[in-house]
Amino acid sequence: MPALRAEWTKLRTVPDAAVAVPLIAVLTTAVSVAAATASSPDVVRSSLLGVQVGQAAVAVWAVHMLAGEYGNGLIRATFTALPRRFEVLLAKAVLLLAGVLAAGVPAIVVPVLFARRHADGYPDLGSGVVLRAAGGSVLYLCLITLLALGVAAAVRSAVAASGLVLGLLYLSPAVQNMFRDPDWQRWIYRLSPSTAGSTIQSTVDLAGLPIGPWAGLGVAAAWAFGLFGVGALVLRARDV
Repeated sequence: MPALRAEWTKLRTVPDAAVAVPLIAVLTTAVSVAAATASSPDVVRSSLLGVQVGQAAVAVWAVHMLAGEYGNGLIRATFTALPRRFEVLLAKAVLLLAGVLAAGVPAIVVPVLFARRHADGYPDLGSGVVLRAAGGSVLYLCLITLLALGVAAAVRSAVAASGLVLGLLYLSPAVQNMFRDPDWQRWIYRLSPSTAGSTIQSTVDLAGLPIGPWAGLGVAAAWAFGLFGVGALVLRARDV
């Protein structure tokens, strides 16, 4: 695939990946390990708290992979050499997902192993709840990657796209607390990609959650694939 080879060449010749992948891994691991032994009714979710920080690095990297080319003008040369724009977008997505997996898998496994050794009451590593929470956290980071890339394709500005994605991820809890009606709070929780998606990490009191773990991840997937699709359509419709 010419687009994949071209994007891989660009990725190897710019420092973004060399900084982004370790940064995602370090941020996610450090915060998760720090929270792993804290007193919490859900020790598994606490040991994965770093995902809430790591997702910001994932989102900014994904945005910069595309919107950064609009900022420096490289996008014209890219689309001149590779006029099939969806292939370019897909190639960027593949490489980004590979990088997120390279950073995310160890950043999830290390805190889980640490918590299993040091946190009281931590379930067995082979138990279904731990595997679901850990594996689902990696999937969640991959979905945030696609979501951010789709927004970047639609907006083109790295600053604007980063602001939109980070606002979508982190402002929903504040918006949720603006409503006193519990029903409204639950609906906002269910509709937000961050609050619904991160429910995949929950392992206790599942019946009391506004949405189930897999259903919540499904909401995040709907946001990710929906915005990625919108970005692909906008990218194809534009002159540049």
